[in-house]
Amino acid sequence: MELIGNSPEETAYHEAGHIVTAAAVGLDLRPAGILIFEVKNVAAGIACYWEDGEVEPVLQALRAGQMAQRKQFPNSETRGGVPDAQAFSRAVDQIYSPGHVGVMFEKTGGQVLEFFAKHWGAVAEVAQALLKKDWASVEITDEKYLSADERSVVRRKKQLAGSDIVEILAQHGISTRVRSADSDK
Repeated sequence: MELIGNSPEETAYHEAGHIVTAAAVGLDLRPAGILIFEVKNVAAGIACYWEDGEVEPVLQALRAGQMAQRKQFPNSETRGGVPDAQAFSRAVDQIYSPGHVGVMFEKTGGQVLEFFAKHWGAVAEVAQALLKKDWASVEITDEKYLSADERSVVRRKKQLAGSDIVEILAQHGISTRVRSADSDK
């Protein structure tokens, strides 16, 4: 977890961008939904959705985090999106021939802008719902999301469950579902 200086607000919009786009393109959400962690004096987060199926929807969801953060906070630091960019590049390289990362980056960026034009209200509402959640202490169950080094510096977390996100998105005309690891596709 890179300590990049993002506020909880910037992180909430970043993760909301991922999760709303994932739902809008047909990816199922995981029960954990969105988690943001306070790490020292900054925040980091995780949007929990299934990255199985076609690659292009996954690329769109990966791209949407930084784009949502920048849309809401144009001057915010986005180096925290480096893992997203790395995952994007790996996914493109697995499916397309070399040299397609830039092409897919531009293509999916345009697609995400179209989603935001239709669904920005959902992004904002998910981010705000997450920010309204109370901070909680980090529990041992967070091991699956954080390495041992990260857990040692995490002070507290906020979480918006997948089921809560489904309800918010339904109000914005986005249909999605929560799928757990042990459920059938």
